[in-house]
Formats: sequence, structure tokens, C-alpha cells
Amino acid sequence: MNHFEFAIIGGGVAGLCAAVFGGNKICVIERNNETGKKLLLSGSGQCNITHGGKMSDFLNNYGDNKKSHFVKPALFAFDNIAVTNFFIKQGIQIYHREDGKIFPQSMRSYDVREVLTKSIKEKIITNTTVINVTKNTQGFVIETESSAFTASKLLLATGGCSYPSTGSNGDGYKFAKSLGHTIIQPKPALAPIIIKNFRFANSAGISFRQVKIEIYRNEKRIHHGIGDVLLTHRGLSGPGILNLSRYVEPNDEIRIPIIDPKLESEIFRGKKILKNVLSDSGVPSRFVMQLLCQLEVPFDLPAAEISREIRKQLVSLSFIVEQIGNWNEAMSTAGGVAIDEVNRRTMESRIVPNLFFAGEILDIDGNCGGYNIHFALATGKLAAISATSK
Repeated sequence: MNHFEFAIIGGGVAGLCAAVFGGNKICVIERNNETGKKLLLSGSGQCNITHGGKMSDFLNNYGDNKKSHFVKPALFAFDNIAVTNFFIKQGIQIYHREDGKIFPQSMRSYDVREVLTKSIKEKIITNTTVINVTKNTQGFVIETESSAFTASKLLLATGGCSYPSTGSNGDGYKFAKSLGHTIIQPKPALAPIIIKNFRFANSAGISFRQVKIEIYRNEKRIHHGIGDVLLTHRGLSGPGILNLSRYVEPNDEIRIPIIDPKLESEIFRGKKILKNVLSDSGVPSRFVMQLLCQLEVPFDLPAAEISREIRKQLVSLSFIVEQIGNWNEAMSTAGGVAIDEVNRRTMESRIVPNLFFAGEILDIDGNCGGYNIHFALATGKLAAISATSK
């Protein structure tokens, strides 16, 4: 039975980064025939490594204040400057996009994986599925389908449930629970939203830039945000919707004002033709035509002659949620190992000594823009340094 000082279950971003900083007598146990399968898909294969700007702004991209508080030590210990410098030193040229997203200049996720694996290839064990993890006085026993390992310290970096084709099937939750940890019910995050009786399928591909998005439940607003919204064949997507999907449940109402309320009184007066007024206010022309057809409003009607009820439907769109996109569509996982049971300064379990967590297995999910990959890198490094320094 092979023994390792530090064993890592999961060869995704968090596990690979932990291995880079984890010392010599370590191993990475990966169920797939190669590591980083989900990494290779990220950003449509381009790999948004992190985001630019101030690190203090990062904290607004992980949900509520409790989660922002939890992620701070890891993110600030390996901030966006340190992350980009790490890759630059490994020969990766960096591209800073205008929207703040940071990519490898090559726009190839394969290059990012190569940086994370080139120094640890001999420490990676692929095609090996862990079926059980137990704790004894000497450390941990890691049982696989064909053998077993022991380890003094263990990192669970198995990811969540999104994109199960990449190997993320939630096994890490089972291991964490068997060791005494609480699991917050996982649900899809960064997922599109399917709308009941969606009436804009013919407008699929149309987007609204930086609009307000409000989520209502039982007529009470529970959350809101601002972002881009994309119409799909089944409902809504785009960064603004994806970022808020963690809060959405079936039968919630989503309201999207498509005209600035400050301009409303000015738009709906005078003799200007309604179709032209709406298009001039920033609403896509193709969408205007379909919306007016649905409401049976003549294209050449003056804006001032619109009834109050029709005006209300033109100013703000309302949708009822049928369901959130499934695990095959979700980019991330909300829920996971309860963060109250993990030391945010070390990533070590507060329940089981020498047990560590990193990445998506934790009850942390970030917004679009490189925040999830950065969190995986930062927590992987922090867990490794904490484990090897003990």
C-alpha cells in the first residue's frame, strides 16, 4: 500500500495547483484518463484565468457577505497580479480584455493545463476512481477500484456536479459527508433559465446590454442585479442571468426593464412613431417588431396614443421561471461543503485534522469572469501550503 505525505483527490484546477505547491511526496488521483477536462472547456476552450481590477471588487462576485468573508484570505494571498505573474513566469503570455477578463494570449486552455501539469506529471495517477475514504490514527485510507493508498494529509478537490461528462459527479460530497462534514444541497449555478410559455423564441440571439434584472418570489423582490441578458430558444441567458441563477427557483418571476424609467415619460409623448421611438431608445429593432406584433399594436401608431397597460408591457418584460438549466448546462455548482466547517485561512477542516478542501467542492460559486478559476487556483495553493507547513 503506497503512502504519501499529501494526497489530492481530483485533477482539476484546484487539485493541480495544489500539487504544484505541495512538495515532493504527494500524488494526484484522477478518475479520468487525463487531468483538467473541465478546465479545457472553460471559456469555450479559451480559459478565462482571472479578472483584472482591484481585488476588493472580487469580493462582490461570490454571493452574500458570508461567502465574501470566507474567500478573502485565499484570494488576497494569491491575487490577480500574483496569478498572472505565475503564468507569465511559466512562459504564458497574458491577454487583458477590455471587459477586465484575463486570458492566455494564445486563447488556449490547453496551454494553461500544460503549465499546471508540466512539473508534476510523475505525481499524477489517472484512470483511478476513488470509492471510499476513511480516517485512522495514522491519517487517511483512500480506497480505489483496484488498490488503496494511505496519506498523512488529504485534499478533496473533486469539484462539484456541473458538466458531469468531465468527471464531476459529486463523489467528493460523499467522501466529505462520510468524514463528518455537512453538505449544502448542490444546485446548478451559472446556468441558463428556462421560461414557462416562452414567447420570444423567434428572437433568440438578441441581447440587452447592462439592464436591470429583478427576481420576485410571491410578489416580493428577493434579489436583483445588472448585466447583459441574452434571449435563447427556451428562455434567458447571458452574464447577468447566469450570475443571478444561483438565487432562482421554479415559479419565480423575473422582471427586466428594457427602457430606462427616467426616459419613459419623454419617450411616450408627442407624435413620434412608437416603433421608431423604441428602437431609438436602445431596444433592438427586431425585438421591437416581434413585441409589437404580440401586443397587436400597429407599427405606425404614435407613442403618445399607447394605453397605460400596453405601455407597461413595453417598458418592462416579465417572465415566469419553469426551471434552471441542468447540470450539463451549468458552468458551476452552488452548494457543497459547508464553509462554517472549514478554516478560511488554511482550507483545513475544523472537524477532521489534516483534511483540506479546495475549489468547487466548497459551498462557494463565483460570477462569470474568471472568478471560479481564480478561486480554485487560490484555494488549491493555500491548502497545499497549509498542509505541507504543518
